[in-house]
Amino acid sequence: MSQDKPDIKEILVTVKQLLESIASNSKGSERYDALCGAFLLSVVDRELELGERQDESQSGELQHLLGREGTLADLYQQFCQQVRRGEMDEEWPAAFDFAFKQVIDKVSVTNPNYLADMHRPG
Repeated sequence: MSQDKPDIKEILVTVKQLLESIASNSKGSERYDALCGAFLLSVVDRELELGERQDESQSGELQHLLGREGTLADLYQQFCQQVRRGEMDEEWPAAFDFAFKQVIDKVSVTNPNYLADMHRPG
C-alpha cells in the first residue's frame, strides 16, 4: 500500500463523514442513499481491518477439519458438500463450532452491533 496521505482508512472516514453530513441535511431517498453509502463504507473499512486475518484463520481451521489443503473457496465448498452428505456427522461439534465462528466473523464485518458483546471484535 502507498505510504502517501491520506491513506485508505482516512479516505474511508472522510467520505463516510461527508455522506453522514449529506444524510443529516437531507430527506427521503437522498437521505436513504447517503446513509446506505456511509454504511457500506463502514463495511469496507471493517473488511480491510479484519478480512485477511479472518481468511487466514478460516483457511487454517478448514484445513485442520478437512485434513487437506486448498484455496479458501475450495475448502468451503468441500466443507459444505461434506456437511450436506452427512460426512461431518462424526465431527459435528467441530463442524458446528466452525460454522458458528463463520457467522460471527461475517457479522463482525457487516454489522458488529448485532453481535453480543462477547463476540464483538476487539
